[in-house]
Amino acid sequence: MRLNHDQKEQCLAGMRLLGTKKAGALAANIPIEKLNEEIKKSAVFKKRANEALTSGKSNLADNALEVISTYALNPPPKTDRNQLTAAIALANAFIPGFRGATTVQGKIDHDVRVITAVPRPNYQIIEPEKKLLDKPSNSMLKSSKKKVKIVDEQGNYIGTKVETVEEAIEGEVINESS
Repeated sequence: MRLNHDQKEQCLAGMRLLGTKKAGALAANIPIEKLNEEIKKSAVFKKRANEALTSGKSNLADNALEVISTYALNPPPKTDRNQLTAAIALANAFIPGFRGATTVQGKIDHDVRVITAVPRPNYQIIEPEKKLLDKPSNSMLKSSKKKVKIVDEQGNYIGTKVETVEEAIEGEVINESS
């Protein structure tokens, strides 16, 4: 069942008033699903419905701006903050540039200290004291003899040279006994 001309006009009037399809459906006393079906079926009605919705949103923005202006120019003795907040929200939604352009003027860099609710244990790493040896004893020295063959420029054998190499073994005292 299609909507008749009067129902369509009532829908458009409701949409122009409040800017929603629901308001249009309530004005014509039909379910919103039926209104959506009619908008899908008829291209002309769809165009008129979109214009009515745009007009309704503009109407809401004008009403919101009027409420804000009234509070700004003639403040009542007791302000209804809910009404004023709603008017500002509508103006932000439907008036382009109402809030103005937001620009970032600077940047703040900082460190964030995170504090948790769970205390963390304070672990202390205890390292044993290291004792260094004053003078290496003979038992800690490792000596080896290295024989080096000495030859002249033609490769003839001249003699042998014996070099001693001493390596110190490094370590730390684990258990000191008296």
